[in-house]
Amino acid sequence: MSNSPIRKPALPAALVGLLIALGNGHAQAAEGDGELKIGGALRARYDYSFDNDPNISKLSFDTFRIDVNYDSSTLFGSAQYRFYGGAHPYDYTDQIGRINFPSWAWLGYKVGQDTRLVAGINQVPFGLLPYVSSTFYQSLVNAIGLEDVHNLGAKVQQKFGPLDVQVGFYPKDGGDWTGTSRDGNRYSVNVVKADSYVTGGSDNKERNLFVGRVAYKLEHGKDASSELGVSALRSTLHNEDTDDDGTRKAYAVHYGGKFGALGVLAELGRQNMSPRNPSAVGNDTVTFGAYDGSFNVASKSRFYSAEVNYALPWTFGPVSNITPYLNYSVVTKDKSGYKDSQRIIAGAHFSAGPLFIYTEMRWGRNDPYTGDYVSGAAAGGEDKWKKAFYANIGYYF
Repeated sequence: MSNSPIRKPALPAALVGLLIALGNGHAQAAEGDGELKIGGALRARYDYSFDNDPNISKLSFDTFRIDVNYDSSTLFGSAQYRFYGGAHPYDYTDQIGRINFPSWAWLGYKVGQDTRLVAGINQVPFGLLPYVSSTFYQSLVNAIGLEDVHNLGAKVQQKFGPLDVQVGFYPKDGGDWTGTSRDGNRYSVNVVKADSYVTGGSDNKERNLFVGRVAYKLEHGKDASSELGVSALRSTLHNEDTDDDGTRKAYAVHYGGKFGALGVLAELGRQNMSPRNPSAVGNDTVTFGAYDGSFNVASKSRFYSAEVNYALPWTFGPVSNITPYLNYSVVTKDKSGYKDSQRIIAGAHFSAGPLFIYTEMRWGRNDPYTGDYVSGAAAGGEDKWKKAFYANIGYYF
């Protein structure tokens, strides 16, 4: 990977400082009812890959993060900053913290009981919120830039009883921060400028994203409810080589159901990107990136994700809150000859004393996070199932 200069994370620092200032001065800002919480997490990871010779088996540092949250009768906000590096899969760096970026950093204002205004690096209201799945590695919807995306902009949320309407405008993406990637030093999977190792990579930046989401909640009696929703977004893809503007459009319908201990999650939709890449690159792919890297994504595709999860009532000594889950996601591509991407994750998350742990088995076919990084979400990779085991052990404070 190419080296890039270390950048000072001025925006999150300023927003975190503002949240702290709000907490210190909440008597004037929120009539004495403000509450500031500062916390974070220290996490380790264990990786076992079955498709290497020899197989990879590593226990290593994963993440250190800082969380700041503020809430009052009128103002509220949240910021999270993460540090990676010096351990698998960032063995190419020589120090913990060499890769760092904000997950989000935003402030909000409550207008009465049913209206919320939010500005800063905040979650784009698209599809199932906050996540399409319960898994740690998330679904392939995340890999194509439509799950857990936090961009710089503003949104308004208005509730009309069971109806939830959100509209947002994001003039910029989540930003490029500190790491070794050319443009992929970020938390959210965004459109980015390709690193040198990305064959057929493009240099696009996403701008002026408009998004709308409407969801309706249905009550089915005691401890049972459903949410049905639709989402749509449109943005500009500015190519820095041709200086021309293309477009990105996406649509989705989703369902989230909770029936006592049983949870059901489903989302399907379409992404249609029309970039203006140089002729030597072509317009069949767009480069996306996150977590200090970049990879190609098919310009036109359909996506599907479905999950069932169940919160078990049992405890075993310090082990409690056991929730197994099974998720399947797929991206089918319009381009003839492009191979579909598939991901299956079977796992569980649970508490063990002060720790919160994810354990999951992942199978991927043409999956950028399971053996086919650069081209899996685009033309495809080896077109065979690959598997890996992953565990994340976190101490949250």
